[in-house]
Amino acid sequence: MNELYESLLELQRLDDEIRRSEARLNEMKPKIDEIDAPLTALQSEIETSRARLSEMREKQKKLEQAADNKRERLKSYEARMERVRNPREEAAARTEMDLVKRAIDADEQESLELLEQSRRTDLKLDDMDRSLQKVKDEADPRRQEILAAQQGIQDEIARLRDQRNNHAGRLNPNTLRLYDRVRGPQGNRRALAPLKSDGACGNCFNVVPLQERSEIRSGRELRRCEACGVILYPEDEATQG
Repeated sequence: MNELYESLLELQRLDDEIRRSEARLNEMKPKIDEIDAPLTALQSEIETSRARLSEMREKQKKLEQAADNKRERLKSYEARMERVRNPREEAAARTEMDLVKRAIDADEQESLELLEQSRRTDLKLDDMDRSLQKVKDEADPRRQEILAAQQGIQDEIARLRDQRNNHAGRLNPNTLRLYDRVRGPQGNRRALAPLKSDGACGNCFNVVPLQERSEIRSGRELRRCEACGVILYPEDEATQG
């Protein structure tokens, strides 16, 4: 078979292998995401619970401070009770004291409720931390297996690309540009197809004119299918080779 056709077919073979390997590599990411999904969900829940716990503790602290401030006010009212001069002033002072006492009770009650909620959240977080570690321990072997497979494919792609670059470097630059142009910017089109024995393009099956067939079989220059644009090579020579 014409050496030029053989070189281009080898280049196409390498490109096809690279694309298949890249497709296999892309298939790995959903598998990693699937493994990570329970971890991510649990970590998000833990972060939300920790933020909520922090908010509860901060609110409890403010309630305690507010209750302390009210107790100071209550002391001032109690001191004023000792200086009242008539029943009317005493009644007003007692009303103020009752209001402050109820406010203190409300603050203390809410603080106790928050304390209990914080305690339950703390216990829940302990359970979630243990669950997270368990999920990590169970997922890690599978993750490492997939990561190892990923690395193997990446090494394979690097090896193929190195072969491809070395091979492409031996081609005529104009020939390589034509090949790359036919292959397309994404490199996902077929660049070469056989000219079938009946004179049809092996890619789109358009019948190639007789003169074109002769030029393709001679191998003096590259010819493209007028219908689909692929570079044609003689199938009968490929079979013999």
